[in-house]
Amino acid sequence: MSSDKSREGRSSLSKPRRVARFTKRLPRTPVRLPVTLVKTRLVVAGVVFLLVSSAVIGAAAGDLIIPSPEPGVEKDYDDTFRVLASNDPDPGRGSSVVQVYEYGENGTITEVNRTVVTQPVQLWDSNIQSRDALLIANESDMYQSGLHGFVQVPYRDQWTTLRDWWDGEFRILPIYTGDPSRATSNDGQYTVEVRHPNGWWNPVYNADVERVDGNLTVTNPDEALVLSSYYSTVIERKIQIIESLLQHSEMAPSESAARSTSVVPTENGIEVFPTTDGANVNLQWQPGTHALVRDAYVGNIDVIPGVWHDGRYVTPSWQLTTYVPWDYRIEEPADYSESGTCTITHHHKQGNTTVTHNHTYPLTRWANYQLIDSNASIVNVTAGNISLDRTRPGMWTTMNYTTSRPRRLPPGNYDLSATLRIEVEMETHYGVSSAQCSEWNNRRTVNRTVELQYSVPIETVSSDDLSIDVQVYDRPGRDIVAVNWSGEQGLAAGAAAWEDVEIQIGEKTMYVTAPWRFYSVSRNTHVEERTQGGTTQVEASHSYNGAYPAMLRYRMSPGNVSVLAEQTADQRIWWETTYVDQNRSVPAASLPSTIVAPENAKPTYLYDQYAGILKSLDRTMGETVSVQAGDVWGLPVDTSVSVVRYQESRLTVTMNHSAGTAEVFLSDTAGNPIPNRLVSLDGASVQNVTTDANGRATVPLSGTLVRAHFAGDDWRESRSQYYLETHSYGVSPTSFLSGATDLFGYLNVAISNTIIFIEWLALGIFALFWMRFMREKPA
Repeated sequence: MSSDKSREGRSSLSKPRRVARFTKRLPRTPVRLPVTLVKTRLVVAGVVFLLVSSAVIGAAAGDLIIPSPEPGVEKDYDDTFRVLASNDPDPGRGSSVVQVYEYGENGTITEVNRTVVTQPVQLWDSNIQSRDALLIANESDMYQSGLHGFVQVPYRDQWTTLRDWWDGEFRILPIYTGDPSRATSNDGQYTVEVRHPNGWWNPVYNADVERVDGNLTVTNPDEALVLSSYYSTVIERKIQIIESLLQHSEMAPSESAARSTSVVPTENGIEVFPTTDGANVNLQWQPGTHALVRDAYVGNIDVIPGVWHDGRYVTPSWQLTTYVPWDYRIEEPADYSESGTCTITHHHKQGNTTVTHNHTYPLTRWANYQLIDSNASIVNVTAGNISLDRTRPGMWTTMNYTTSRPRRLPPGNYDLSATLRIEVEMETHYGVSSAQCSEWNNRRTVNRTVELQYSVPIETVSSDDLSIDVQVYDRPGRDIVAVNWSGEQGLAAGAAAWEDVEIQIGEKTMYVTAPWRFYSVSRNTHVEERTQGGTTQVEASHSYNGAYPAMLRYRMSPGNVSVLAEQTADQRIWWETTYVDQNRSVPAASLPSTIVAPENAKPTYLYDQYAGILKSLDRTMGETVSVQAGDVWGLPVDTSVSVVRYQESRLTVTMNHSAGTAEVFLSDTAGNPIPNRLVSLDGASVQNVTTDANGRATVPLSGTLVRAHFAGDDWRESRSQYYLETHSYGVSPTSFLSGATDLFGYLNVAISNTIIFIEWLALGIFALFWMRFMREKPA
């Protein structure tokens, strides 16, 4: 269970390269990483923002002191797993005022104050540092966008010398470009970080940084220390939970230990799983009965992969695993004795008369009770018509271990039931003891059985009905991307929710992310240890080594569909949503009031189509396009992609001043006409004209200059070929020759000509627009 052996996933076979010094590496050609690793890079900014914006909050709260890292010293963090208990109190939660920049319509930049409220943080299937986990647990909540993978949570610092670290990439950054709250070099001038093979950056402490041969270099790799963490996965945590609850039943060291104590999870004094007493036996010499079995229960901690939603577990139809806790204790009747008397008649002769005397003598009636044997076990766990197989203590699965194949539960609603049977055999030894009365004794054996069942509703779902088609309209620097969904979406009606759609266009990567947010919540506040001598309350623990870890399961809250773009060092990417076709709205899901989920205050929308423009500084066309999508369970969703390449167009304007007309000709780069396209005009008697079958249109003039503009084909129109935007000008020379014979005459006429002035003004506005476009905030 413990991940102490894994040293953050490091292979024991890898050997560090022995070098004299470590030098800053040059940038490499971008390499495409798996989805989870790319997302790790995306989430870093959010985590850093939380840490920076919450620094004042944590200090003001005063409820948690974050220990500063000490090189070479491992630290234990008791509250680390609270990042997975979003419904627990967050003493550092609050708001703070930060300074941000606002861009005005006129191009001005103003520094303003904004109040930043603590927001939930996304946990990916990868990594968070120990320090970050403590801050988040103290100030915020964490959620996941999917229910797959082995999410890792740190529980102790780990230190490794830089020389013994992975033979991988590292970077040395001037402190003004790094995070000053993290590790710095010994001179305080640089931040040194090494890349973990899984994609994230680990800080390096105690580093001496010097410039050698023109390159920044770490000159003490044997003393510089890399900070990482020991981790435990969420799956391992669930195993710790179930085993803690079975330590006095299925995993008890002896039968006597199993019979003596029952551990019962409670939530603020209320039993999470109702207990029962049973196996009643009659008492010798006493009225009434006695329950041999006490505090017996069977329950269900969680279903994986799964989420508790609308009063049921939603889980994929291909396989499920469930955690079943149970316990009981046996309480024998106390030995009993009572005093009584017996009357004995004595006869003797007095003369010829027989005299009878009745004498009363004391006696003791007694009963001793002895437990002969008991047996308790889960005899059956079923989901629908499938009997689950036991994989380890407390864990049951639909995987068939005889055939090594999962058993499928078709999408639908079922009951997941667990049955606990407790069998008890007791002997009663009873009789009468007396010095004068008749003595006797007897033995009686009784067998009793208690059977309990606990059921929870489940709904199995699949994404078989869901398909996603992505249409990419290839244009230079402004690709249009349209995502189309077909079939059922969401956690309802047997439909598995999609998690994200990854679209790769050349070196550009974008993700359309689903609105689902899964918050892990704790289900109990305490565990009660019940024995014949009394009850002891133990607080449910979030510590890695806690005696009774708090039970956890996921709850769902919808957020919103959004777009993320992977930012690389040499690229800037913007996303502009231009078109949506709403499918339906998803109502807010019920969550504990302690969870920050402001997005739950309004409906969440799903779409049949979601489209926009992916802008970048890369104006390349003809790039390779690939698409993949997955559901929240980590299974692929059927996807298809179609690519439409826009072609360049040409527009010419021929002036015929004597006839008072202008001819517009729209063609491709080879001169082939482009028919049936709308061209807008300035300086003509009409504002718009449509090209004929020859790509031409003739219009009357209203001035000496005609500006023609073809806006390009709308991607929503069905066409065999799509063309890019273009424009052209046509100028009549007679207007200049009659009033100007030199440059000054031309300028005089041009300035007095309203049409030319408007054109210059338009060019100025375009230049201003381009400058603002270059400052657009990346997606």
